[in-house]
Amino acid sequence: MSQTATAQSPSAAAQDQGTHHYVLTLQKPLPSGGFMVATSSGTCSPIGMSRYDIYTWLVGEMVRQTPQLADASTLLFDLQPNQL
Repeated sequence: MSQTATAQSPSAAAQDQGTHHYVLTLQKPLPSGGFMVATSSGTCSPIGMSRYDIYTWLVGEMVRQTPQLADASTLLFDLQPNQL
């Protein structure tokens, strides 16, 4: 059995991915010592959103998925257009 794959043009692939790429890293001290560190990265299309809007939304999503990250400090936040 064989399969045929069709290559996608870079611009079509970027449209499927989202208009922007982000990286967000949060850190929180643990009561027993040490730190909890979590990083999220991906693409999104923040149409009509400010940089602050997308930042607070992403932090909220990370805390929703991992409630222990509530009140964590931001070590890194980067949001760039998803293009070379």
